[in-house]
Amino acid sequence: MTGPLGGQTYTQVMVPMGAQNDQWIANIASYVRNEFGNSAPFISPADVTRVRASTPVRKSMWTYPELEVTLPRLLPVDPTWKATASHNAERAPSGLTLGAWTSGAAQTPDMWFQVELPQAAMITEVTFDAGQPGGGGRGRGGRGGAPPAPAAGRGAAPAVVPGAPNAGAPPVTPAPAGGRISGPPSFGSFPIGYSIQLSMDGKSWSAPVAQGQGSVNTTVATFKPTQAKFVRVTQTGSAPDAPAWSVLNFRIYAAGSAAN
Repeated sequence: MTGPLGGQTYTQVMVPMGAQNDQWIANIASYVRNEFGNSAPFISPADVTRVRASTPVRKSMWTYPELEVTLPRLLPVDPTWKATASHNAERAPSGLTLGAWTSGAAQTPDMWFQVELPQAAMITEVTFDAGQPGGGGRGRGGRGGAPPAPAAGRGAAPAVVPGAPNAGAPPVTPAPAGGRISGPPSFGSFPIGYSIQLSMDGKSWSAPVAQGQGSVNTTVATFKPTQAKFVRVTQTGSAPDAPAWSVLNFRIYAAGSAAN
């Protein structure tokens, strides 16, 4: 494009992305996304290859409205969401906040955390954190300091859900041997392995729509848009002396309007 600058005319040229290889584009896109505080994994060359293959005839620049409708849409957490779990179920609603749900016991295969939505949606992504808020397990954040407060969307500050025990409160330190302490249990860790299943009635569950290893930062699971009312994350891994499993800032994303 052209325009005035200091009484002179300048010309700015956008380098056609077709002139760059997939690795270059993946590197640049990952850098830009990370600079805006997104804690999702790096973009891979395979991701770029996939997008190019799905849009071979596109030659012009994408507009913001065109891109916006293709992105997963954050479903806002509200009191109508019902969270439960296989262990420590009374604390499950805290998994929707920074208060955190924890299994209260060493993580083992088949432990699960589940959310029921008030109505079905075309679900396409699930994210959740593990670790103490403000500690080493909460995304990438800024260099050498506490992470900035992100905007709404991925990585957004969680809503406080009425009725969740000690929502947003920091964890307590476990009592020493033989002692007792009141308050919520201490935080655990990310799942060693996980699978995600969906259901319309909470009884008949789909085959896993996503599987992987948990992340010390934010675990992000993206899959083909599927109509569902229930989302269940099952812990599938095992390890000697495994820590408890914890979930906080649990988020569900629906497919953009272009995919509905």
